[in-house]
Amino acid sequence: MDTKIFEELKSTGNLPTPAGVGLKILQITESEDFEVAEMSQVIMSDSSLAGRILQLANSTTFGAQQPATTVDESIMRLGSSTVRNLSLAFSLVSARSSSTCEAFDYSGYWSSSLARAVVARALAGKMGVGRPEEAYICGLLSNIGRLALASVFPDEYAEVIGRHLELPGRSLKEIERERFDIDHIQVVGCMATDWKLPEAFCESIRQSLEQKQISSDESAECTLTDVLRLADAIAHAITLDESAPAGCWASTAEQFATAGKLLGSSDFDFATFCDACIAEWVAWAREFQIATQPGRSAKSLEILINQMRQKISNAGSAADSALLDSGPEPSSQQLLGLSASNETTNFSPSTIRILLVDDEPVSLRILQMQLQQKGYEVFTATSGRDGLKLAMELCPDIVAADWQMPEMDGLELCRSLRRSTVGRNMYFLLVTGSGDENIIVEAFDAGVDDFVTKPFLPQVMGARIKGGERHVRLNRKVESDKRIMRRQVAELGVLARKLTATSLTDVLTGLPNRRYALKRLESEWSSLEREGGDLTLLMLDIDHFKSVNDTFGHDVGDIVLRETADIIKDVVRAGDEVCRIGGEEFIVICKNSSVKDCAHLAERLLVCVGAQSMPVKGFDRELTVSIGIAGHNPRVSSVVQLLKFADLALYAAKHGGRNRFVCYSDIAADGEAA
Repeated sequence: MDTKIFEELKSTGNLPTPAGVGLKILQITESEDFEVAEMSQVIMSDSSLAGRILQLANSTTFGAQQPATTVDESIMRLGSSTVRNLSLAFSLVSARSSSTCEAFDYSGYWSSSLARAVVARALAGKMGVGRPEEAYICGLLSNIGRLALASVFPDEYAEVIGRHLELPGRSLKEIERERFDIDHIQVVGCMATDWKLPEAFCESIRQSLEQKQISSDESAECTLTDVLRLADAIAHAITLDESAPAGCWASTAEQFATAGKLLGSSDFDFATFCDACIAEWVAWAREFQIATQPGRSAKSLEILINQMRQKISNAGSAADSALLDSGPEPSSQQLLGLSASNETTNFSPSTIRILLVDDEPVSLRILQMQLQQKGYEVFTATSGRDGLKLAMELCPDIVAADWQMPEMDGLELCRSLRRSTVGRNMYFLLVTGSGDENIIVEAFDAGVDDFVTKPFLPQVMGARIKGGERHVRLNRKVESDKRIMRRQVAELGVLARKLTATSLTDVLTGLPNRRYALKRLESEWSSLEREGGDLTLLMLDIDHFKSVNDTFGHDVGDIVLRETADIIKDVVRAGDEVCRIGGEEFIVICKNSSVKDCAHLAERLLVCVGAQSMPVKGFDRELTVSIGIAGHNPRVSSVVQLLKFADLALYAAKHGGRNRFVCYSDIAADGEAA
């Protein structure tokens, strides 16, 4: 995992991060000797989070236990580590973004993530795999790598989404790595590690993302990875939009049916299980204010699936066939967060959104009409509580609220907004019937930006709103500049890595070059001196290569070099590093391998290179290589000496008739004997 690349992404400040209570929980649990009471105190400062923790602690998963009535009891029941990770997950959902990458459907992403989390939790409880709440966390966070890349590289990731839809035969992670030098699977692993989630979580998430497809012949023993893959298949069926192509539905239906078979339940039981998951998904989505598919049930899914199958069967067109063969993932749009119909409201960047909060409906309506005539997007609420809810949902630029309202007055509304990350940047205009200086001071202390005294002229209110608009547009410009700078920093990081990779790569063969080989050897040598072990070097030279260039030309010589490089890469073992160090010379760096082991490797290389057939018409030459082997031992004092000994062994192999290998230890022994 390239942590350096991840640190560059992290430095942009655009990665999804926990906010508020979730961040505080992460901070206090960095130390192993934190107090549970301290965690409980922080959770209770957020009534919404406390309620969600209680809700999970009192779920049916824990059987007939007495319901937990306090956060302390919930922590004891769930475990402090689980509560910590749940707090992290909940705070990420609550702080979700929805306006960075135009091609990414944030609402659809969170809807499918929540569905996957709910199904994973239910499956873990049903199948007795680990702790259900841990499966919930993994399901919720498993695709956050895509969200992260869309947040850091909004414009570029939109292009990646487009390319993946145009080239369904290529995997998303492959396109991501080409563009960013890192993929979403690596990113989610780095983020999970950065948040100090258990290593088992990271590995299960990685495995489930590497291979998403499930098959009916899988083993009966179920792991967290299997739970996540099954949950993904069921969640896709639950959340897939009815307007999705028939081919996507066919792929989803196949995986959905396979999941039902693997669970070993009758159709009725599986349908009941799915309906229970859908009901819980809808309940949690309502809690987080996330859109869901209306009226979706296991029965409706069955009807939709049958309709789509019938449609494909009747159509039989080349277009539908292409859709069915479009790749292993059930829906590229669904997986990438791109939907045909995005239900979220798309505001123009130039639009100023204003929320008016007043318990006098007539005044509210008049002011709304006046502002709408000036081109503002205006929303209204008739109480402080409704205003707070709308503000958190709509994220208006300006909030104009009356001071005197029942239940929650304008000042309380302002204080509540200023305590949240979302409300901190809203321009707050307070409408008051009092001009008392002490009251005005109190208002500004609470976080109010400006005020208007009743009764006011429409021109005065318009001027105050205009002042707020200037403030909003200035903030937007600052944020836009910051995004541009962060994106430029991220792009420079990608460019720098690509330039570094180019400087360390041989253009002709694609192998690491001499510079890289020396750096890698120095690194391995330092590790060897600290930790011990073996390090052996093979140096290879193509026999009579000059005559190939002289007889057939340098273009054929280039082909010979590339083909030989490919053969060496195919023969060496995992962990061995092949480099081209110049001309027709290659080296193989073998970590934790003895000279004896490498002698066997050299034998295989001689056979495979000698058996190769060049894809060049009229080339009838037999190609062979000579190999010199040198290993680390007390007599070898440096990398330079190791290279020198390997070179001497290679010279001995050539002098001895070529197409052979020689170990330097044999030369040294012969010299001592002589």
